[in-house]
Amino acid sequence: MTDDSPNGAAPSRRELLGAATTVGAVATAGCLDSVLGTADSSENEIEPVEPSEPREGTPGEFYTLVERNDVSVESLRWDGSDLVLEYESGATTESESTREIEIVATVYNENLVKNDADVGMLYAEVTNPFDGQAHGWGVKTEWCEQYNEAVAAEDGTESDGGSTETSAETGDGDSGSDTDGATDNETDGGDDATAAMVLMSNVLNSRVYPEDLED
Repeated sequence: MTDDSPNGAAPSRRELLGAATTVGAVATAGCLDSVLGTADSSENEIEPVEPSEPREGTPGEFYTLVERNDVSVESLRWDGSDLVLEYESGATTESESTREIEIVATVYNENLVKNDADVGMLYAEVTNPFDGQAHGWGVKTEWCEQYNEAVAAEDGTESDGGSTETSAETGDGDSGSDTDGATDNETDGGDDATAAMVLMSNVLNSRVYPEDLED
């Protein structure tokens, strides 16, 4: 990867993530010829908030609901109009890591995107990656909106925030299959299944691996 940053320094992980999510399924971070600018320095920490009924779709609620899905949050903060999530992965295999990504992306869609939260995208960074695990990934709000529109069209209903809940939202400790939403529709067939595959393809193609961070 070439270094096009103004000061000649190696690109940061978030720069790579931003560039990767710009192209989505077209290319991964390791294929890009340039990276985005440096992150906004005025990052604001977000504290967990007990989810309300009905959901307000706030970042604080998102923080809590991610943790209710057994993903340990280390920090959540604003970076301009984007959210930056740092989490401790419990995965020991690639498939487990992928499942964590699916869970967090689904909670993001169900609780922020569907409630019209003013968030451009979510950057997620793994604080304790195992050897070979992606160090980070991203999901853009517009990807989720495209998925939601496809599901609404398939169901013949209007996509409205909060109409679909994830099991994380219950907070009763008996989440069963972890989430409903994007990833679980893949086996249903039809346009919504295709949209689910496109959404997760975009998210998984945004993953940044150690070799992407090398000079």
